[in-house]
Amino acid sequence: GGFFLADVVGLGKTIVATRIAKKFYFHNGFPEHRSRILVISPPALRENWEAEMERFGLDDAVKVINNGSLHKIRDPEKYDLIIVDEAHKFRNGTADGYDLLQKLCKTPTRHRLPGGEFARKRVILISATPLNNRPADIRNQVLLFQDGKDSTVVGNLQHFFAQRIK
Repeated sequence: GGFFLADVVGLGKTIVATRIAKKFYFHNGFPEHRSRILVISPPALRENWEAEMERFGLDDAVKVINNGSLHKIRDPEKYDLIIVDEAHKFRNGTADGYDLLQKLCKTPTRHRLPGGEFARKRVILISATPLNNRPADIRNQVLLFQDGKDSTVVGNLQHFFAQRIK
């Protein structure tokens, strides 16, 4: 359901994420519509994201919001792809912003798959520092797009990280 795009500062994570978003926009598996994309970024990077999306021809499909404005999203099912820049700022599982982002990421889209179930969102977490101080930092970020007890990564993420935290 998602992945980390992590590299050192200045190596083009924004451009890589925008190219992935463009590919997803045209080849998302929903033949009846193009995807809607939400970019969550710090205020200082918002103009850069808007410029890149325009340069890649995605500006009509993308909404860019500040990372402190998650409470303003009224229709979370509208978005098929969520891109979170500076994702390490959402590492604290007890913060209000984290809860809002997790609900946003885990709300199904409004598009039904051939089997009748609603499609899950795709999530790209971008950071130069995905692991800051503790294993819980990265656990909380992975939980934004994985089920804690039945993940596609290691099975039970809670158990996996509990051992590392201990």
